[in-house]
Amino acid sequence: MDMLLMNLLRIVLPVLGLALLADYLSENLYVKDPVRQYKATRVIILVIDGPRWTETWGDPKRENIPHQATELAPQGTLYMNFMNDGPTYTNAGHTALVTGNYVKRIDNRGKELPPDPTLFQAYVASGKPAEDAWVVTSKDKLEVLVDCENPKWKGKYRAKSDCGKKGNGSGYRDDTITLDRVFSVLGEQKPHLMLINFREPDASGHAKNYTKYLLGIRDTDEYAAMVWTWLQSQPDFANQTALFITNDHGRHANGHLDGFVNHGDNCPSCHRISLLAMGPDFKKGAVIEKQRGQINIAATAADILGVKLPANKGRVLVEMMTD
Repeated sequence: MDMLLMNLLRIVLPVLGLALLADYLSENLYVKDPVRQYKATRVIILVIDGPRWTETWGDPKRENIPHQATELAPQGTLYMNFMNDGPTYTNAGHTALVTGNYVKRIDNRGKELPPDPTLFQAYVASGKPAEDAWVVTSKDKLEVLVDCENPKWKGKYRAKSDCGKKGNGSGYRDDTITLDRVFSVLGEQKPHLMLINFREPDASGHAKNYTKYLLGIRDTDEYAAMVWTWLQSQPDFANQTALFITNDHGRHANGHLDGFVNHGDNCPSCHRISLLAMGPDFKKGAVIEKQRGQINIAATAADILGVKLPANKGRVLVEMMTD
């Protein structure tokens, strides 16, 4: 009888083990790839605030994004079905980008911290100096991204920030000032992690000025190209930096509520955003149709930097990797 049981176990246990392994891989393969070796050692997430898909990549002529369409896209991977799958407003979208988790709600005035530890906290907690991680934004309220409400993390491992006129509550500043600050921080501190936010075209959209809204898309398109060109001209950053150019949210389509002026509901046009990713580990000139979302940027950035995001529910964007 004992011999029969032993023989049975020899058959069952390997099969059961394989089943458990398969379950584990299906849940974790794209969340963390422990064997992947990245050439990139630096990550920059550049957020162009609130353009509609129809005025950017959804326009066949792509008249408002000539730099991304003609100069940058051939050097990276473009996602044609990229989404904000959470609340479609600024602080919620940015929170998803840096925590790997969508929030049900968060105050959009900068009066509430993200609920979960952010990419910046995870990076500093891994033993890196605060000066090696920066949040540089035109919108002052985004200074909240350096902290979170989790009691084990709140007030700890805070990265450096340069947001709005003089920090949270001080008001927005012009994108040209933010661009200057970006280059100053990059040149002086040489951080390995940075998030950039340009307030346009969102600000002009809310101001009901369609002409300036389009100008905001064109200007930020140029700023994104300037950042990438600078990175490739610097020995400390060239061929070592992953740059994600994306959005926090879209905005209403024409004919829906007040159209380009606002955003924030569950309409498809508010959820649809874009991602163009460039770096030494990403395919060049690739166009990916698979639907992906903001939390996947957080997961991929964390994987590149070798840090763990405690609340991450995203998956690494393996389909755009070169190998």
